Amino acid sequence: MPPILVSHPVFHTPRHTGRHPLAIRRVGALIDVLHALKWLAPDQYCEGEAASREMLLAFHDGAYLDALLQANDPDCDQTLLREKFKIGTLDNPIYPGLFERTSLLIGCATLAADLALQKRTVFFSAGGTHHGRPDRASGFCFTNDPVFAIKHWLGKGLERVAYIDFDAHHGDGVEDEFFDDPRVLTISIHEQKRWPNSGVASTESALNFPVQKGFDDQEFSLLLRKEIHPALNRFKPEAVLVMSGADALQDDPLCGLALSIPSLRNAILSILDHAPIRMIVGGGGYNPWNAVRLWASLWARLNAFPIPHPLPDEVRAILEGLEAPRIPKDRVRPEWLERLDG
Repeated sequence: MPPILVSHPVFHTPRHTGRHPLAIRRVGALIDVLHALKWLAPDQYCEGEAASREMLLAFHDGAYLDALLQANDPDCDQTLLREKFKIGTLDNPIYPGLFERTSLLIGCATLAADLALQKRTVFFSAGGTHHGRPDRASGFCFTNDPVFAIKHWLGKGLERVAYIDFDAHHGDGVEDEFFDDPRVLTISIHEQKRWPNSGVASTESALNFPVQKGFDDQEFSLLLRKEIHPALNRFKPEAVLVMSGADALQDDPLCGLALSIPSLRNAILSILDHAPIRMIVGGGGYNPWNAVRLWASLWARLNAFPIPHPLPDEVRAILEGLEAPRIPKDRVRPEWLERLDG
């Protein structure tokens, strides 16, 4: 069966402003590229709905949900929001529609997890908020959609779920939630000495691989072959959830890893082969050209579409229109505008 893309128009425009790393257009640009290439059939696109409070309480504390709901009220205690809930900090600024967007994130992730139970690969590019905590925001993440997707699968009776995180930052929120649950194996490859500075050791159910700055395709291939695939073969998951992590690609303004798009894309595809129930979330990636190209090339491979080179003018125009506050225009490489797979 063909893969499904789950999204919502709310995610198609960035809500952050200024120099925040997420003041970039990614999900909307991906949708535009897929439409320009005629790669997104109507029956392959599904929109989720906002999660109810009852759904959100499966992970998040009620007081924290109240804080998220009240954050846009100018009369609420902003000091309390910052100090207790980490809402309104530089990393986690308040923006219009904060509660709507964060609850939509969970609703879409739950829908994606449910669709994956039909043994279809489901891609939720706006997802991947793996730092979110039950009682506070953390690292650009207000809620934690991978946690909700995994909880949905466990609630449906699955007993072996693997979470593989390729993001350059350690997937701390997901690991901590399932640390003592033998039904869940978490695997994280991340840059060492990079925020949140966790994931330095492994246990039987939480495998961590901190790697050095400059970690490249050859080292990545060896790690996959020697560690990641054998661990999944031993665990025999019924379902896999993969964090694509475009910030692990070379030229990300926040991170120092050096993977290529083909290497990371092919790794994601190889992980999907370990289970019939398969879901991908977007995660980090603060170079929008890299994020959009990774996700578009991944979608192409999932559908067995040939990737055109050179790109059609309409696709080039979309890529040329992207901006990033931390990447000056004179540092935009020509290949970012010309290719999806390199």
